[in-house]
Amino acid sequence: MSENKDIYNIAIIGPKEITFGFKTLGVIPLEAKNSDEVLAVLKKIKKDIDENRVDVQKFAMVMVIENLLETVPNDEIAKITSGALPAVLVLPGLEGSCGAGVSKLKQLAEKAIGSNILAPDTK
Repeated sequence: MSENKDIYNIAIIGPKEITFGFKTLGVIPLEAKNSDEVLAVLKKIKKDIDENRVDVQKFAMVMVIENLLETVPNDEIAKITSGALPAVLVLPGLEGSCGAGVSKLKQLAEKAIGSNILAPDTK
């Protein structure tokens, strides 16, 4: 078995045309074309960390293109982000921010503390 069990990487999940450029920065691109594919990739990443697998790459931080998270249920995001790893960051796509990242953050904050402490929606 590998001695690299404590080495964590950074990944980005999204369409190939957006994520491929991050490879030059040492970020590992993981292709996903829709919300279902994003959720499947995130669940696998979380499972590998939780099971402390040494035979796979593990990710401490995962960046996801925002518009692909729009239809992912908040409870699924909460399961994946429970615990210390992975940290999930939402990045706007080529068309700019659609507000999905902020909206999900507000909903998670409200669920966690019982009140929306973030600025109200301006839409």
